[in-house]
Amino acid sequence: MMQDFRFALRQLLKTPGFTSVAVLTLALAIGVNSAIFALINGVLLKPVVPVRPAEVVNVFTARQNASHDYRQFSHNEYRQLRENGGDVFVDVAALEFAVAGIGRDHEMRRSFAFLTSENYFPMLGVQAFRGRFYNAEECKPNANMAVVVSSYGFWKRNGGRDDFIGSTLQINGQPYTVIGIAPDGFSGANALIAPDIWVPLGIRSQLGSAFGDSETTHDLLDPQNYTFNLVARLRPGLTMNAAKPRLPVLAHRLNAIQSDGSEGTRELQIQAPARFGLSTQPEDDGPLTLIATLLMAMAGAVLLIACLNLANMLLARGTSRSKEIAVRLAVGASRWQIIRQLLCEGFLLAVCGGVIGLVLSAWCNDALLQQLRGLLSSINFSLVVKLRPDVTVLAITLLFCLIATMLFSLGPALKATRADLVKDLKEQVGEPARIGRLSRFFAPRHISVMAQIALSLMLLFAAGLFFRGALKAAGLNPGFVARGDIISEFDFSLIKKAPADSRRLIFDMVRRVRELPGVTASATGTMLPYSDFTSARRVLRTQDAMPNDPKALDPSVNSLFSAITPGYCEALGIKLLRGRDFTQDESENKDARRVAMIDEEMANKLFPNEDPIGQHIRYTNPPKDGSP
Repeated sequence: MMQDFRFALRQLLKTPGFTSVAVLTLALAIGVNSAIFALINGVLLKPVVPVRPAEVVNVFTARQNASHDYRQFSHNEYRQLRENGGDVFVDVAALEFAVAGIGRDHEMRRSFAFLTSENYFPMLGVQAFRGRFYNAEECKPNANMAVVVSSYGFWKRNGGRDDFIGSTLQINGQPYTVIGIAPDGFSGANALIAPDIWVPLGIRSQLGSAFGDSETTHDLLDPQNYTFNLVARLRPGLTMNAAKPRLPVLAHRLNAIQSDGSEGTRELQIQAPARFGLSTQPEDDGPLTLIATLLMAMAGAVLLIACLNLANMLLARGTSRSKEIAVRLAVGASRWQIIRQLLCEGFLLAVCGGVIGLVLSAWCNDALLQQLRGLLSSINFSLVVKLRPDVTVLAITLLFCLIATMLFSLGPALKATRADLVKDLKEQVGEPARIGRLSRFFAPRHISVMAQIALSLMLLFAAGLFFRGALKAAGLNPGFVARGDIISEFDFSLIKKAPADSRRLIFDMVRRVRELPGVTASATGTMLPYSDFTSARRVLRTQDAMPNDPKALDPSVNSLFSAITPGYCEALGIKLLRGRDFTQDESENKDARRVAMIDEEMANKLFPNEDPIGQHIRYTNPPKDGSP
């Protein structure tokens, strides 16, 4: 075999032009496949949790009626599941997302923090890179012990100092002591995105919730303070399908501890952690898997086109080597020996192309990673996914090389060894004259060219459809005109400003901006259209009752909502089709009449044959502050 490789190397070096073109062709094709697979491997295939990932699940609670309203868990519910859920779970940990301002005054950077229970890190099977994680005493409700665990990336961005443990961080204007550094690449039960810091549950009253907060919900001992997401580890040997029939017993225990006026009977659900999921309801990686499959299929088509192109080149090269092969056959070489040697030539080409392709894929994925990190940094998250080639990527790239070798080398090798010794020894090259026109049309080279054209057209059609979809999306009317708008974000919770004082400052700021020369409209809102994070609630008509039968038709609709001040629609160029804007009193006075504006889509769903003006709607699940 080594002799075949040495001879193959000499043959390839004799034809540097052919070798260079073949290697570059394969480098591009294999590089595309390696880059796509490295992306899929880093995003989808690597386990979410480093230790026994199949045992870790997210736990959800939903109302047992037609709406299936999801919400978070209270501290009482978390303790109940942790202490009495041993039939299903080895351990249960609590998690919440919070907003944090890290740094001093003008250097403050808005970021996300994860508040977790003390068992969160050991349950996921990780140990601190340096220092320690927080303990049960620091996680007691309302303990308010100002300690923090830094992510590995945050520590590196701050110089990777040896004295970082024990140093002080200013978080929301308050000093916190760094007690530990999480290991490199750790993102918790989420595979791709991670916060800069982790803090104990006991400090929750010092931080604001990431998804809306109220001054009435800081106390963790409040039985109706639903603020936690739960992550659990199943008992060893217990699969998710086997665990689901046991959940009603745990749900019954949770329903038994509900306070008076709770929202009804609830059920428990479990699901494997989603890689991009930061939601309070189940999500899966189905869209990611579909996109990955499409990308891999298109990359495979590129490899097939390159192999067909290279096969044509080898067929032409085989014609020029027909006398050489005929001589070798004549002196006693077997057909298998010559095929093996030709396959060795092809494998050398594929390996050289694969090595260059790996370098190209690593460079492309690094560039992609930088873009993604820049995108996520704008929404205050860190990307921990790694796309550099690892053992798996190297093995799959070698597999691509083997597949490519068989695709472009085997056919030409078989054809080259089916020689007519007499004619080839006389150097009669080309197609025999007796072959008819139809036979020449279906010759291997012609079939290969037709296949290349067909696959290329398929990729062009796919690219055209994507381009058409992008143009169509770019031309859609978003429902607002943002031309000339200036947008600024404010979060007074980062400097511990009281909610009432914050609202007063915001209303005063809006008035003063509206009075500036050249300003035609000024307003504030809790959410912008198409913003990075959204608040969603299910809404139904006030006179409609929610059926208790989970299989009944759900009369509610899912809606995104934003609290706004007068002038919001005018500032964004949103046209009011019917009705009026809010008044200043309705916006500023909590005791004023409750009013709402709805979009045309909701009006068509809730009031299809009625005038929506003057109608009444309500949430299916009352908000935390007790409003209907």
